[in-house]
Amino acid sequence: MRTFDKNSLHFISLFELVTGVAPIDCVIKDIIYFVVPKEKINIVLTKGRKKIKTLEKHIGKQVVVYPYFKTKEEFIKGVISDRVKIKDSDNSLKIFINRLDNKKVKRDREAITSFLKRIYNVENVLFRF
Repeated sequence: MRTFDKNSLHFISLFELVTGVAPIDCVIKDIIYFVVPKEKINIVLTKGRKKIKTLEKHIGKQVVVYPYFKTKEEFIKGVISDRVKIKDSDNSLKIFINRLDNKKVKRDREAITSFLKRIYNVENVLFRF
């Protein structure tokens, strides 16, 4: 079960207020990451990301939004790329990254790992570049 601290709850409620969509989870780093239901991501990102830009202005940080998928494999491919290779064993994931996706993964690795642990109950996540 996920638990949220006061700061996370603040950003989750602000996200919902600005976008009209309740996020499933939130990770706060230098960038604030949200996971939203896949079918509602278009609501959040419509009109040239106007709602996200408004949120970023209020928060003073960059905001990244990921779609929620039912499986961890779909989530990984949805947030990184279809080019990744995944090896799943005993609640441990090895994710093999294509060099075209290196920059994005290096920036977002901690958030992706946190979401995999919090939402999909993955204990160990290893990225291979």
